[in-house]
Amino acid sequence: MPQNDPDERLVYLACQHIFRGSNAQLRKRKSVMSVIQRNKSALTDILREHSIDRTCNVAKRLLEDQVFYSTLNAKVRFPELFDVSPTQSAEREASEAEAAREEANVVREISARDASASKVAIIPKAPSDRQEDEKIKSDGKDSVINKTIPSLYPIYIHYRSQHLITTAVQGILEESCYEFAQQHFPEILVRNGWDCAEAVELTEWTKILPSHSAQLTLATKKSLLEIFELLRELRHSAVHRLRKTASGIERLVENAQLFLEILNDTCRSEKVTFLRRELSLAIEELKRNKDLLEGKMRAELEDIQARRAHLDMLEQAAKATMVNSDIRCLNDIDDVIGKIIQDLLQNGVRRAESLREGRIDDSELSDAEAEILDAVAASNCSVD
Repeated sequence: MPQNDPDERLVYLACQHIFRGSNAQLRKRKSVMSVIQRNKSALTDILREHSIDRTCNVAKRLLEDQVFYSTLNAKVRFPELFDVSPTQSAEREASEAEAAREEANVVREISARDASASKVAIIPKAPSDRQEDEKIKSDGKDSVINKTIPSLYPIYIHYRSQHLITTAVQGILEESCYEFAQQHFPEILVRNGWDCAEAVELTEWTKILPSHSAQLTLATKKSLLEIFELLRELRHSAVHRLRKTASGIERLVENAQLFLEILNDTCRSEKVTFLRRELSLAIEELKRNKDLLEGKMRAELEDIQARRAHLDMLEQAAKATMVNSDIRCLNDIDDVIGKIIQDLLQNGVRRAESLREGRIDDSELSDAEAEILDAVAASNCSVD
């Protein structure tokens, strides 16, 4: 095995999936070695080239530098591992835009009908279906590799996380709207018998508040109409279980933050601001991880493609050897037949048969007959 430590990039790529979560906090060599030992089957490639001790040394160094702690740290250490080509960026933007269009169509459909009469949730096309539908427009070698790599975009978070976010934000907004109404137009609450925030749905507030726009502090470029539209989209996403991209959720949370600022609700605005910041960090982490995985897959496919080309070359060489050997054998047989015919015409059948079967002593052979036997022997060697 090589005496030098393995390259840090190789160790990061091989170990980044095992030093996650609490494992990313490990610093003691014994603990690091224990994790590597437990995951030896997943580290076969690097351990085939480097000793487990040297691999452990590099992994420990990366852990101490917190490279495994987040993909942001890893990107600073190994920026080339996260490179994205202009073509890839364009494809990802296109997939995000397509997902946003689908989500908008679903929301419009729900808004256009009586929500209480709808019993079936309408869910946009799943990410896996969209990935299969993507068409990659590039040429040459990269085109073959791109078409082989399944796209990990657009970015989605687990629906459970999405639902927790949208329902939490909806609840915060409904509380804020109720408190705002208590301060500015309590008579509406009394008239409708709304004695708590849970009694009024968010979409109802989007109908009431426009008539009280004079009491709202609008300090944003967005119009109230646009803000209310996004509030309704938030409500529909939570109630109808609409699957949204991570960027779509972030957009709704950002809009909720702006709305709370319009209501001058600083306390709740800070809560949503914090939630939005954490969501943004999570999305960036997902994005960098996807970039890393796609880059790793690309490198693996390029290696597989190179090995496949080498195997194709060996296959072609084997076929050429077979054909050339067959041609040589054919030529030898042709020489034998020609010389046998020549001897037959000159010396008769018996002499030709004896010559063919090797029943004539070498001393009795003429030069021509000796050539015939040599040709027969050569043809037999070619066939063997």
